[in-house]
Amino acid sequence: MTLCRSAALLALFVVSAQAAPPSTCGSSDTYASALCAYQRRSFAEAEAGFRAIVEKDEADAVTIRAVYFLARTEMKLGRFEEAETLFIRIYSMSKAFYDEWGCDFLLGVCRQARGKT
Repeated sequence: MTLCRSAALLALFVVSAQAAPPSTCGSSDTYASALCAYQRRSFAEAEAGFRAIVEKDEADAVTIRAVYFLARTEMKLGRFEEAETLFIRIYSMSKAFYDEWGCDFLLGVCRQARGKT
């Protein structure tokens, strides 16, 4: 490896290590805080935030996105059966959202992880 290439890789590493936190991390609302926790891989904190939104059961865009990220959080925690239930709930809430956000694929991933095909 050349000296120039090594220097470029080192510079890229330094810039990556000093990257700013996700833009949602500056907001104070529950959804943004939960999404920030998810992006930081603080899944227990993310789960609590998304669940608080989902349990309000309001018919709005924030709720369906919270259900989606709660399902993704459950997947990260290895709780595939719970994630399956949430993806099916999304389908009943909005087939368009289900299709646009790739929920069918993720539901298949959950089923495969549980040995169901």
